[in-house]
Amino acid sequence: MRKISLSIALGMALVSSCKISEVPQPESKLQLPELYEGAGSDTTLSLAQSSWQSYFQDPKLKSLISDALANNQDNLMTLERINAAKAGMLQAKAGLFPSIGGVAGASQRKYGEYTMDGVGNYDTNFSTNISPDQHIPDPYKDFVIGANFEWELDVWGKIRSKRKAAVSRYLASEEMAKNVRTWLVAEVASHYYALLAIDAEVNILTESIRLQELGLNLITELKDGGRANQLAVDQFEALILNTRSKLQARYREEKTTEYNLARLVGTLDIPEERIELDSAVERPRVLEIGLPSQLLRLRPDIREAEMALHASKFDVAAAKAAFYPSFKLFGMAGFNAFDFSKLFLSPGSSVYQFGMGLTAPIFNRREIKTQFEVAKADQRIALLEYEKRTLNAYLEVLDLVNQIDTYENQLKLKQYEVSVQQRSIDNSNTLFSVGYANYLEVINAQGRALESAIELADLKASRLQAHVKLYRALGGGWD
Repeated sequence: MRKISLSIALGMALVSSCKISEVPQPESKLQLPELYEGAGSDTTLSLAQSSWQSYFQDPKLKSLISDALANNQDNLMTLERINAAKAGMLQAKAGLFPSIGGVAGASQRKYGEYTMDGVGNYDTNFSTNISPDQHIPDPYKDFVIGANFEWELDVWGKIRSKRKAAVSRYLASEEMAKNVRTWLVAEVASHYYALLAIDAEVNILTESIRLQELGLNLITELKDGGRANQLAVDQFEALILNTRSKLQARYREEKTTEYNLARLVGTLDIPEERIELDSAVERPRVLEIGLPSQLLRLRPDIREAEMALHASKFDVAAAKAAFYPSFKLFGMAGFNAFDFSKLFLSPGSSVYQFGMGLTAPIFNRREIKTQFEVAKADQRIALLEYEKRTLNAYLEVLDLVNQIDTYENQLKLKQYEVSVQQRSIDNSNTLFSVGYANYLEVINAQGRALESAIELADLKASRLQAHVKLYRALGGGWD
């Protein structure tokens, strides 16, 4: 009867498993063009192929990046996540092999006189078929030592699929760590260039205050000579106060930026001496952006999404295999006796057990089907995430190339504007000294010159930061 029940269960399991059709794999509809929009030539050279040590030339900046990679807490936490993913991968690999464990135990039990075991043990001791050393003691003692094993046969590939999913997630964690490094390198460089811009603006404001004080002294002397009034003096003094207020704002921004940089570097030792903004080395004018297809290989965030997509594919395969029956081998071998002195010395104390078990999904098929549907939905989500990151990466590169081109044109115009504004200051001072210009024209000329000089410093820093962002967008900075 037991054999018939087992056959029926196995038959039901096989019938239910045969109803599972082949799982269709979702395919990406996103296709990147062969060349970037507006690219002049087909080139495989990409800025991302340069390590950050060779991309950046400033020794102080390189030292900050090196310290950040060694001390930044986000980067170190990501490395720990890699160790956790590696442990999960090793655990999944272990599922392919038998689980072997040791067994050792000792117990003592007193059976009641009005129990089946108590009566049976008492009666057995009067049997002539056993020797005196085989008499069952009362209370009964039991000693056992040996080893057991359990091994699930991976007939349908469920365990192999789980192992491959774990490997893919481990590789995804490595790509996530690379992505954190690219972010960290770019953030340190961006904050450093922001500090260079603030330094330049502090110098501009300091020089402007010096010139404005000269103007204030001049207008005060003219007032004393009856050639100017108190209103002119007040206007010049207000201009100086406004410029000094802007200087204090720059000092505040400088400290805030230094503190933010310290958080990135993971240390309090931020060098106060920095190079000048105009000395910051730029990349060549010709932008080496490579091919769009290189993004799929060089961008860590895209690679991470790709590995997650692979893992979801294997999750679906493992969920599908759960519909099929599981086969397990099990066994035990060792020594068992109620007399410890005979546990090892007597051959009769040796015991063993070998067998095979089958577990078939019959009544929990709805639960397994739900897990299967969830796995397929997760796979579709992983595909959409991969497409999203790929599209964003391509558009990000196009946007940054456009930014760099417009920054170049804007810088040329702004540099010419600064020279014109500086010339207007000289002319207004000369005309004012001979009476052909009033004090408002002098003040306006100084104010416009100051603003244009600060805007020029901001543009130079923004251009440098755009180059850094492009370097990261192309997939550079993690090597």
